[in-house]
Amino acid sequence: MKPGNLSLEAALDEPLRFENELTVSVAALDREPLISLSPLHMSGEIRRIEGGYAMTARLVYEGELECSRCLTAYPFQEDETFSLVLSPRRPAGAQEIELEPADLDILFYSEPTIALAPIAEERVHIALPMKPLCRTDCRGLCPTCGKDLNLDACACARETIDPRWEALRALREKV
Repeated sequence: MKPGNLSLEAALDEPLRFENELTVSVAALDREPLISLSPLHMSGEIRRIEGGYAMTARLVYEGELECSRCLTAYPFQEDETFSLVLSPRRPAGAQEIELEPADLDILFYSEPTIALAPIAEERVHIALPMKPLCRTDCRGLCPTCGKDLNLDACACARETIDPRWEALRALREKV
């Protein structure tokens, strides 16, 4: 069996405890604000339940993200505990069922072997922010000269008027 894969048959009689270090490349995740990622440390246990298995796990990792306002790299850490229900996949000809919101934490499997890497990758995708900020009051870059406004103010003129107000401005000048 490949490293990072777990046999569900090992959890038939008693819970199966696991601890793995998974290496996932930044390119494989294909998330633009992600600059670097440490190996993912995943530990937990799988136990048999009626109709499948239950997995409880902890995922710990760190890395660097790029701020969406100032483009500065900044460190982040994640320490997440989560649960999944592992359920056998229905045969291809079986009647389709509609998933409810409570069913979203179910992982369907065809073989009695579970790969941890795809589970960990999905959890990383969920944890990464859509628009990461190096800090909540990040001022970003000057749209004219490109200077980082968090470091110092720039000398660019800021007298831009919203073009939607131009019609009212012209009316005001007539009156």
